[in-house]
Amino acid sequence: MKKFETSMPEQGKKFGVLNYKIENNHYVVNIRWKDGKEVEEHFPVKGFPVVNPATGKFIKKNLPGKDALKILEENAAKMTADEFSWLDFVVPDMEK
Repeated sequence: MKKFETSMPEQGKKFGVLNYKIENNHYVVNIRWKDGKEVEEHFPVKGFPVVNPATGKFIKKNLPGKDALKILEENAAKMTADEFSWLDFVVPDMEK
């Protein structure tokens, strides 16, 4: 997943997912977090793994892009980029 940070917004603007498009089989999502920072997130439509950085273990082998977009739409306006973690929103895969 790639992040591109842009300039600070003016007061009174919308927060959360501003818009998105699909380009080259990736979601390109423009977000304004609650602290006003704007970023462009890229992630595959087919999904991506969620890994616990502390342990290096897979929490979820594949979080579908559509589900990731829904998570961002429901939560980005309430959080800063530093507060946000996919770990807080995915149900761990069952170990086999």
